[in-house]
Amino acid sequence: MNPEEGKEAKDPREEPHPVPGRRDRKRRTGSRFLLAVALAGCVIGALFAGARISDFICDVAGITSTSVRLGGKVAVIAILLPAWFYLVERLFLSRSSRDGRNS
Repeated sequence: MNPEEGKEAKDPREEPHPVPGRRDRKRRTGSRFLLAVALAGCVIGALFAGARISDFICDVAGITSTSVRLGGKVAVIAILLPAWFYLVERLFLSRSSRDGRNS
């Protein structure tokens, strides 16, 4: 065995080429958990608000048909859900980019 080969043999778990700046950057603790809670809140909020908004619109319009009211709820929830996900995504992206500039 060549002595130079022994020097090259490192721990296999160790990265041979570390990413520059990776160890300096600190991750926020709990940010993934906070994102999961925010997205779950979006789902619950979209279901609740979509149903309420749809009921209000149907009441104002005088619609009494159950199938039309249900279709309206589905339509409003289908509009609110991606909109709220987009807003949460923008909030978290702005939060992470703000942290990257201040570090």
